[in-house]
Amino acid sequence: MCFSRVNHSKGVIKFDGKQIITTRFGAIPVIVHRPIPDGMTIKTATITKKADGYYVSFSLEDKSVPSLISTENIKTAVGIDVGLKEFLTTNTGETVSVPKFYRKSQSNLARKQKKASRKEIGSNNWRAAQNRIARLHQHIARQREDFHYKTAHKLVKEYDMIAVENLNIRGLAKNTKLSKSIYDVAWGAFIEKLNAVAAVRGVHLIKINPHNTSQNCSNCGQKVPKTLSVRIHSCPKCQVVLDRDENVAINILNKALNEVGIILSACGGLDGGQPVKQETSANED
Repeated sequence: MCFSRVNHSKGVIKFDGKQIITTRFGAIPVIVHRPIPDGMTIKTATITKKADGYYVSFSLEDKSVPSLISTENIKTAVGIDVGLKEFLTTNTGETVSVPKFYRKSQSNLARKQKKASRKEIGSNNWRAAQNRIARLHQHIARQREDFHYKTAHKLVKEYDMIAVENLNIRGLAKNTKLSKSIYDVAWGAFIEKLNAVAAVRGVHLIKINPHNTSQNCSNCGQKVPKTLSVRIHSCPKCQVVLDRDENVAINILNKALNEVGIILSACGGLDGGQPVKQETSANED
């Protein structure tokens, strides 16, 4: 159930810090996860039924959200490539491992589903078994969400600009043996959270076209065709040898820096970690 106005004179729901009060259900005590921050206004409320009970979620208006850092003040930037071998790889070769929350819980989930299949459909035992399955799914989803937010906050604290690929997740997961693994890492959900966290801190999140980021050499631009099974980028033209994902991350960063008009170093990427704003020559027409 969604309510568009909270604590409004004509609204049907109110929140006093300890309970929600509705015109239809009366006062309902709530366990407050965290207090409403000072200076924020509650705008909407959504009541949702989940496996372990009912939840009310508020959307808040925060007028203190900072504006984006100007491109002239960008001091640090990173390109990240998401994958299945590593959850993400940066242009400097740093990696974050894939947590595999669903894969680790798969055998436990199968046991619970097998037990549920033996119960009489509609019986109390069947409902209890279904609830145990739902609670496990909920636990996996919360683990994944927590991991996404922690990773996003770490990146946003370290960099003024973050570059990622604008991926078609459904297209990648469609008709492939890797679809379960792709949905388990949930790149799309992670990028959405990263975008929200970056906006709160005024950090730039640049989504670039992924075309040829895995094939082009990040050092010289030479196209080096390779299949997914080839994990090392080896350029026959400039002889550079890199991890495939690191090469992709450098290409992502280079594309993003070009989009915002920042000069790249001769070798690609950032020159000593200090991007420089591109200036238009006075002699150009």
